[in-house]
Amino acid sequence: MTGMYITIALRHLAKRKLFSFINIAGLAIGITFSLLIAVYIWEEKQVNHNLKDLPQQYYLQSAWKEDNMFMPLITPAPLAKTLKDQYPSLVANYYRTFPCSANMSYKDRHFRMSLQPGDTTAIGAFGLSLLQGDPAHPFRDNNSIVITEETAMKFFGRTDVLDEVLTIDTRRDGKKNYAVTGVLKRETRLNTVTTINGFKTDVFLPMQNVAYFLTPDADKDWNSVSMASYITLQPGVKPEQLAAPIRKLVTMNCNQQLKDNMSIQLVGMDTFYLDTNNGLVRKMCYILAVIAFFVLLMAVINYVNISIGTSVYRLKEIGLRKVFGGKRQELITQFLAESLVLTAIAAFLSIAFFELLRPLFGQVLNKTLPHVWSFSGMMVLFYVLLVAVVGLIAGIYPAFVLTASHLLKVLKGKISVGKGELLFRKGSLVIQFSLAVLVFVCTLYISRQIDYFFKKELGYSKEQLLVIASVPRQWDAEGLKRIEQVRDEMMRNAGVKSATISYEVPDGMNGGGVSIMPRGGTSDAPVNVGTLITDGNYAATFGLKMLAGAFFTDQDNPADVVLNESAVKALHLKTGVGEQLVTQGPQGGTFRVKGIVKDFHFTTMQQKISPMMFLSQNTGIQYRFLSIKLQTADARKAVAGIESVWKARFPDAPFEYFFMDDKFQSMYTTETRLKQAANVASALNFIIILLGAAGVVAFSLTRRTKEIGVRKVLGANTRNIIYLFLKEYTSVILIANLIAWPVAYIIADHWLDDYAYRTSMSVTPFIIAGAVTFSLTYILIALQCFRTASANPTGLLRSE
Repeated sequence: MTGMYITIALRHLAKRKLFSFINIAGLAIGITFSLLIAVYIWEEKQVNHNLKDLPQQYYLQSAWKEDNMFMPLITPAPLAKTLKDQYPSLVANYYRTFPCSANMSYKDRHFRMSLQPGDTTAIGAFGLSLLQGDPAHPFRDNNSIVITEETAMKFFGRTDVLDEVLTIDTRRDGKKNYAVTGVLKRETRLNTVTTINGFKTDVFLPMQNVAYFLTPDADKDWNSVSMASYITLQPGVKPEQLAAPIRKLVTMNCNQQLKDNMSIQLVGMDTFYLDTNNGLVRKMCYILAVIAFFVLLMAVINYVNISIGTSVYRLKEIGLRKVFGGKRQELITQFLAESLVLTAIAAFLSIAFFELLRPLFGQVLNKTLPHVWSFSGMMVLFYVLLVAVVGLIAGIYPAFVLTASHLLKVLKGKISVGKGELLFRKGSLVIQFSLAVLVFVCTLYISRQIDYFFKKELGYSKEQLLVIASVPRQWDAEGLKRIEQVRDEMMRNAGVKSATISYEVPDGMNGGGVSIMPRGGTSDAPVNVGTLITDGNYAATFGLKMLAGAFFTDQDNPADVVLNESAVKALHLKTGVGEQLVTQGPQGGTFRVKGIVKDFHFTTMQQKISPMMFLSQNTGIQYRFLSIKLQTADARKAVAGIESVWKARFPDAPFEYFFMDDKFQSMYTTETRLKQAANVASALNFIIILLGAAGVVAFSLTRRTKEIGVRKVLGANTRNIIYLFLKEYTSVILIANLIAWPVAYIIADHWLDDYAYRTSMSVTPFIIAGAVTFSLTYILIALQCFRTASANPTGLLRSE
């Protein structure tokens, strides 16, 4: 019986080739896009799922009452270890690290690499797999390191590299040699232990080496908020049970500033990746899932519309089968079988489309999507259920409607739904057009917001600004003098306008600050002001605008500082320039305001511009970047000149750099991915709608051929006939726009609320969406109607 159902289904599909093509194409597009999105979401949700004892793994994250104090990803250095030592019944293991970077060398190979000096528990606590070395004892001593498989290939061209020696240029103790005692296997999936804050770790070192990159005994200093910390809870222990011990340890050991402003939260590693950065990844997944659902829903509506529309061709078949004893249940099964067969064909095509589009879509979302043949059991099950559900949903309504008609009317070729059919068809078209307009308007707002990012005045100049990130970090007077000489030599290059040495650049990563008492009385709470350590060229190189006074120079008093506008307002300063500031904390002291710069965007536009203070390198020598402002159309020649100076001065250091405009763009990668995915979805929505509209119009033309012939005999011309059909769909598109516009406004406005600086809400995107929808639909209908409307009325009247 099943074979007969399938045979009849295939014959019916072959008989109505145009409508079969439209249905299969629409469903194939919907299933393919849904599968791509589903695989992307699955891969995002699988982050950290390769870690050992995942349900018990937690990240210690800090929340701050005062903005711009410290980054949320770091906590007091001794906290995780002390929890394990003092509460072993609650905490089974721990891991702390200070993620940083350093120049590494092997013979004539030099690279800037990401490091994790930290506890030696990393390999065992998370079950990381070693390609080479002993997992139980991955580190032999303090001068041993574990590197990734990629790092081994980069330096040695092979992975059997145990006991090979790499040289690391440390910040405080010069060059140190380390023996390789372990090689980590290449990761098949991302995790937030080996990749922290988007930076993949290349080298793991024992904790004792943290002194070379922070300060001696930094891992024992409770007031050093610098470490990324993880803990493994004992089986059955809930994170709430750690709240009291953490509060107790912070109260006993931390300074008053941390006690008053810091709270520690435990974030499960199974959701940490999704929830970090204000849940940006989770929001992205939700938005893409909704868009994929809309695309698939429109494909299903197309199928239902065309199936009901072409039902007249099946009515006599249904009637005859009823006369010969066919039960309604069997007829319903037949129609469902046809729907499932058509969906199965579309699903087969979608697999080919998936493989074809997988690399392109992976580039759009910046994610490597797996091949179909490497799907997990869960993904295969999801795909099978998706196809089955789509097939059943698409076939249920036509099956029950067509088989419910009265036998006599069916034999006469009349369907009993009458106005209900017309209402359903128009209603479904309204839903389709509404969803398309909704997605399109939201896509336009995403594009407007991203354009706003890149067109808004930032307060600094990012064009032709080259930043060298591989600066050797010798943080003493000798090291500062050496890098200043390189800076000055580069400034003598004809293609260089200015150059500056700084600890930070405007990439959104600044996480330190000092507390300053505002003017106007001691009762006011101290204001946390972010700090930026630079030389005297920073304002000129980054194009900061001075509002008052002047930027300090390298020869000025180390107590001279520069504030931004927000700091002046927050501190209630009268004039700013010349006033004294008293700071608290590790960098406490008295400073004099020498100048005030116009506010500029240092972080992303999700955050408001916060108070900031520029400190001289003479205050505390700390530098990581050498930024160079070019002034030439031939950037390649200028970079070559800069590289030659660099290699002459630092022959054993890599020359690695980025341009500030590229770095700025990378700060909005999530928004850019969302924009590209929404663009694709909008295009697919319109393709599906136009396919559906083409099918519905083609069927309407077939059914109304004689009517068109009569109208032509009575004097109607081609334009009148086309206008007749356009008028029929105008109300549908108009109603769809009126429904979609307020919903799109609410969604777009809510999404934009996440940004402190956002584009304005205007009618332009709505007008564009409406105009595009009307134009594409009118053009399609006019082209389809033109042939029939231009035909000889005699032939039209003879049509059966």
